[in-house]
Amino acid sequence: MMLVDSSLWIEFLRRKGDPEVKHLVARLLESETAAYTCPIRFELLSGVRPGEEADLAQALEFSLHLPFEGDDWRAAALLERELRAKGLTIPRNDLFVATIAIRTQLPVACRDTHFDAIRKVVGARLAVEQF
Repeated sequence: MMLVDSSLWIEFLRRKGDPEVKHLVARLLESETAAYTCPIRFELLSGVRPGEEADLAQALEFSLHLPFEGDDWRAAALLERELRAKGLTIPRNDLFVATIAIRTQLPVACRDTHFDAIRKVVGARLAVEQF
């Protein structure tokens, strides 16, 4: 199981997206090992074109939804403070995704260097796979 970040979903949904990423996400969907969380869905819905909304809905139907739970807000706030203490300012959506990944102990599959920056601070608590 992998938490697929919006950076990979976007490549997957693009007509001319990176074939390697398209293949990876398709494999995860086929094997029922793709997961997403609320901030990822929000980012995708915010940027989807009207003609692509059905494709997005279908892809997410074949993915595991990991909801943001009550304690996750506090964990995200603590993570943000920990990162800021190290001089890092990370977009909150990425903080929220990292929070879910840490709680569920799932690797984040992405093309986003913010997750590498978070991992440098939190260490083994966060697994990141860049594609």
